[in-house]
Amino acid sequence: MYLPIIISRLSNFLFYVQKTNEHNSVKFHLQKYLLGENLNLFFYGESENKIWKQIKELIGEQNTKQIEKAIILSASVFTSYWHKAYKHLSLWERYFQDNQILLQQIIINAKNLIGIKHFAVSKIPVYLISDPKSKDKEINAWFSWTTKKSFIVVEIPFGLRMPNNLFPLSVLAHEFFHLMLRKNKNLFSKICNTVKGNKKLFTKLSEGMPNRIFFEEMLISSFIPEGYLGEKYLNTKVVAYNSKPRYLLAWRKSIAFSLYQTAKEYISNDKQIDKNYIQHIIEVIKQHVE
Repeated sequence: MYLPIIISRLSNFLFYVQKTNEHNSVKFHLQKYLLGENLNLFFYGESENKIWKQIKELIGEQNTKQIEKAIILSASVFTSYWHKAYKHLSLWERYFQDNQILLQQIIINAKNLIGIKHFAVSKIPVYLISDPKSKDKEINAWFSWTTKKSFIVVEIPFGLRMPNNLFPLSVLAHEFFHLMLRKNKNLFSKICNTVKGNKKLFTKLSEGMPNRIFFEEMLISSFIPEGYLGEKYLNTKVVAYNSKPRYLLAWRKSIAFSLYQTAKEYISNDKQIDKNYIQHIIEVIKQHVE
């Protein structure tokens, strides 16, 4: 398995501008264009020439020139930061590359759970992004999916040291799980229909997050990083959780604990996620809400 990790100067610059308050005059010009989600996603690309071509097609040549000018004006500050950030991200790249075999084992299990035979990790770019302001002690990750282009972004707090555990690998595996779900249209349709059928329940709990994504988080977290799949390969223990969940991470931990034995059974017996597994999650959620 080849893990295509990318440390992109341009996507890191985009993130740097959005997160810092330095050079407000420069940031003001950039914010005018960089807050749109469609434009943001263009910055995650392997070829800078192709990126600028796509941006020009979206916002026009004149606006693109303004962005390029703003980048030049802020180059000195960013370059100093980027020199350190790149070295730091390179260490994290090695961390993920050194643990590819474990990730591959998780991917195989996830494919069995989802019921797909083919999923090419090598075709999913993983962008490492340095977060200059985060004080978190863990990484954050998210995915982007379209029928034509998918990728994963891993946000790493600037200066965060390599851990002596494998939890960050489980975070990356979680995002691959999201993308794999979309490969099984029948299963994905079952999830969507389940969420629609319980709209009132999820709207009450999701706190502005799309209901389907909220349920996906519960489903995937029942396996990894909080669930049995993480424990099996990465020594990330499933924590006992008996309190009433009140926020997303608490829900994830609660579902992982409640479905521990069920998830273990499905993984051990190469069973595919089905209506029963989905309904089990719904029942556990309702128990905590009532």
